Amino acid sequence: MRSGVTQSRVVEARLVLPAFAVALAIVALWWILMDRLGREERLLDLAAHQKTAVLARLVEEHAVATFRRVDDLLLDLVAHAERNRAMQLPSRRAFEEGLVVAVRVYDPAGMLTMASGRSAFRAPVEDREEFRAHQEAVRRSLVIGLPYVAPDTRDVLIPVSRRLEGPQGEFAGVAVADIPVDAFSRFYNVLGLQPGASVALVRTDGAVLARHALNSEVAGRNLAAPEVWQAETARPSGHLRAVSPVDGVERILAYRTALGYPLVAVVGEAVEEVFGPWRQNARLYVALAIATTAVILLFTVGFVVELGWRRRTDRALRVRNRAMAWSGDGILIADATRTGMPIVYANPAFERLMGLPSEILSGQGALNALELAVSDPAALEPLRAAVAVGRDERVEFHSPGTVDTHLELRASPVRDEAGRLVNLIAIVRDISEHKRIQAELAEARREADRANVAKSKFLAAASHDLRQPVQSLMLLMEVLSARATDAMTRNVLGTMDRALGALKMLLDGLLDVSRLEAGVITPEPADFPVNDLLDRIGANSRPVAVQKKLILHIMPCSAHVHSDPMLLGRILQNLVENALRYTDTGRVLVGCRRRGDRLRIEVWDTGIGIPADKQEDIFQEFVQVGNAGRNRDQGLGLGLAVVRRLAQMMGHRVTLRSEPGRGSVFMVEVPLAAAPAAAAVPAAGPAERRATATILVVEDDEIVREGLCAMLEEWGYRVLLAESCAEALDQASRGAGPDAILADYRLRGGRTGTEAIRDVRNLLGRPVPGILVTGDTAPARVQEAEAGDFRVMHKPVAAQELRAALAEVVPAVPVPPLVARDPKRVA
Repeated sequence: MRSGVTQSRVVEARLVLPAFAVALAIVALWWILMDRLGREERLLDLAAHQKTAVLARLVEEHAVATFRRVDDLLLDLVAHAERNRAMQLPSRRAFEEGLVVAVRVYDPAGMLTMASGRSAFRAPVEDREEFRAHQEAVRRSLVIGLPYVAPDTRDVLIPVSRRLEGPQGEFAGVAVADIPVDAFSRFYNVLGLQPGASVALVRTDGAVLARHALNSEVAGRNLAAPEVWQAETARPSGHLRAVSPVDGVERILAYRTALGYPLVAVVGEAVEEVFGPWRQNARLYVALAIATTAVILLFTVGFVVELGWRRRTDRALRVRNRAMAWSGDGILIADATRTGMPIVYANPAFERLMGLPSEILSGQGALNALELAVSDPAALEPLRAAVAVGRDERVEFHSPGTVDTHLELRASPVRDEAGRLVNLIAIVRDISEHKRIQAELAEARREADRANVAKSKFLAAASHDLRQPVQSLMLLMEVLSARATDAMTRNVLGTMDRALGALKMLLDGLLDVSRLEAGVITPEPADFPVNDLLDRIGANSRPVAVQKKLILHIMPCSAHVHSDPMLLGRILQNLVENALRYTDTGRVLVGCRRRGDRLRIEVWDTGIGIPADKQEDIFQEFVQVGNAGRNRDQGLGLGLAVVRRLAQMMGHRVTLRSEPGRGSVFMVEVPLAAAPAAAAVPAAGPAERRATATILVVEDDEIVREGLCAMLEEWGYRVLLAESCAEALDQASRGAGPDAILADYRLRGGRTGTEAIRDVRNLLGRPVPGILVTGDTAPARVQEAEAGDFRVMHKPVAAQELRAALAEVVPAVPVPPLVARDPKRVA
């Protein structure tokens, strides 16, 4: 009894350390989760602070610039009024640009003496705030009055005034300029505000002057509690979190006081927009942590229960069979020196596994006993042959009476010092678990293959969903950039253009890397003149060189090479773009050298150079030299990774020489090919007929459809719009039909752009050229294009690329030359 109690205490003492480890794991799990959620919340808050601060600065700078120009107009007006001289106000730029809609002059009694423009307020102003401020002031200053609604036009106007003085400095009246609130709202609406965001221009006393929306309801109202507003805006700039009295939305607000003017720019991001997705993820993480904790606790409880059961079972087993209690394998020992190899020992495990009681085994030959236990005696033939020659052997078979239990029998002959066979030891082991694990591994491998297919489909769908809005933005940007005239709008459009270019570059780079990893790109080598490839690269890259004021020189080459022209072109295009991106002054040179049976194509630059310890790293994804700030204008670090993988796929050797501060040279070695025989030059045909082509656009997304229509019409095409296959057939049946079809892949009703192009062709009875624009990057889209004889372009498609593609499929229509647009020159 005392021995049993002591053993129980030993077992309980052994459980202390595992229990402590489990508790420590649970605490670590929750600490890591809470720490991660806290860091994510701080990062989101910091990002919101930074974004709103930048927008507040833009709003403040725009307000200062606007009021400064209006103030200049007022100062000129005051000077002319005090000298009693006339002034041509409508021709001033402030009037022409819509910054000022009316100018009024009042005498010391507040009576209107002069008005120009859309004078909305003609009554006496002796009781208005701005008039009293000038009347009581001892020096001149710019006074910004409360906004008012014009009675005739219902426009919300901001009165800005200056004091008029007589010869002795006495008060002689006021000059007032009316600024439409829409002049500020238009600017706020192009800032790309997120849903729930707000922008407002407020006086330092808390009165609202302008807002991105609801100006007529809130203009002139004081929406801030005086004590809170004064305490928060005691500093020139800062942040606060408050609930808007206008729409009841809680926002993270950034404010910035204008220099020289009693103005405060306030920009807010909705707290729900900033933290909403994070809160959903946080709830999911907490639920997963709770489930994990429950699983760990259940496992621990099960372990303790299992341990107690094993302890009791082991004690009973030791009582029943002390000799072989700790062996889970069946052990059989036979005397090989006697005829028939009689069994001299078999442990209980062997009896259990083989299903042979001890009375049958006693005196039985080893091989005969095994045959009794195995349903198929032929399975033991390898064992008989191995025992005859004294060799170890292993066989597998099912346990007697069942097909679910797998047994493994290992037989090892034992020899004496003289090499004579004296014993046979056979060990029987239950390998059912091993077989089950193998089956589970095979099933897991099949499941992984299915998951890989599902992942590919998901990536294709996610790529489409990401590319669709980017395509819409790029089309609208192209239309806006041709219509924008003022410098501020073009500046914002330039910034958006660079951001969209970086996003497109990232999507294209990730697509290239994922397709290379998936092995869906297959080289199609052919013999072709390398000079054609170099000319195309020069045409694509020369606008960038001109924009950066660099010299791009491509040496002509008469050699022919054997490679995939498309993939080799991508390699060289990436190398040239990389050289232009990291070269600020000097030149980029592309030339060829013959080296035996190979042609070495070299790209030289005078850029920043690459240190020796970084020259291997730059071929990895997202690795850049000299771009620690991750400036998206300098790429994303995917171009050279694509170069390395494409070169390895085609067996082309890529090497690099570089010196920091002196430049770099990238070299690609390509097999040379024999030049083909010269072909007869066909006679020149008649001049192309200059006509306006008709493009049928099939797109179910209204924003993309309208953007395409505006852009194509801007280029001089006639556009037919359809959002489904049925509408496409209806449009095509009218008149002479379209000259080309531009279709999205995914349409409503489960139809596709491929079906739309095919149906229109069948209706018209002729092979109308087609372009399929899709965000689906699956290889099946390219196969459909090859089968249907039309072109596939993956979203987002740049306007220049689409323009060139249309020029190829509709050659009879003259396409104006493409002019490279400098994203940094927007004025």
